Amino acid sequence: MQKLERKSYRDAVFVQDFLTRCGSGTICAQCVSQKKRNESSNVVCLFKDCKGGTKSYCPHFHRCFICDAPHSCEKLCRLSRGNGEHCIALVDAIRPNFLLLDFDRTLASTKSGGSPLPKKTARSRIKEDYMHSIDSELKIAVFAQQAFGESHVVTRNSHKKEIEDFLRMHGLSDLAANVHVVPKKMAKGAFIRENFLASQDKNCIFVDDDIRELSNDPWLWSSKQVHRLLFVRAFL
Repeated sequence: MQKLERKSYRDAVFVQDFLTRCGSGTICAQCVSQKKRNESSNVVCLFKDCKGGTKSYCPHFHRCFICDAPHSCEKLCRLSRGNGEHCIALVDAIRPNFLLLDFDRTLASTKSGGSPLPKKTARSRIKEDYMHSIDSELKIAVFAQQAFGESHVVTRNSHKKEIEDFLRMHGLSDLAANVHVVPKKMAKGAFIRENFLASQDKNCIFVDDDIRELSNDPWLWSSKQVHRLLFVRAFL
């Protein structure tokens, strides 16, 4: 009982302090930041150390897709932020011709271009090593996409054969036949435009965990043929 009374007292003090601040014209740091955003005409993030660049900033709601997470602007920017469950919902809503998935830290738990398969010893025996996982909800999205079109992996990870084997191991044989490695000096946006959306009547959902891949290419963020999903595995 004493603990409950102390908690109720602290809550009452907090509320009274909040009301006093509002009444006196004093506002908290979060409200100050919100006020600055609403009054600002800039199209860049308020945080100077933001690495997203101008194209990761939503000019319609004055929000940064990275620093002001979670933020989505699905109708105007055509850029959402979410996990595999969100991807499933987008597939059902948009019904795209293509579902294009990044591999590292998106479809799979690999990172920095690493192989998804266990390493081998000098004697060519599979070593007891960390086995990478696949995102179960994105896997469901791939199966859901079969009703509307194709799914493809669009990655910079050069382990193409290992990725194909990994996908087959997880029951994604059709996707394993659609693995594309983007050339180093080519933007993913340019690759997508040339290989998937040359026709104006096609559209896609492009899923990647890197905001730069989603926003640096001018065509990618301006094209109405593309809906982008900034993938976050731990999205809440």
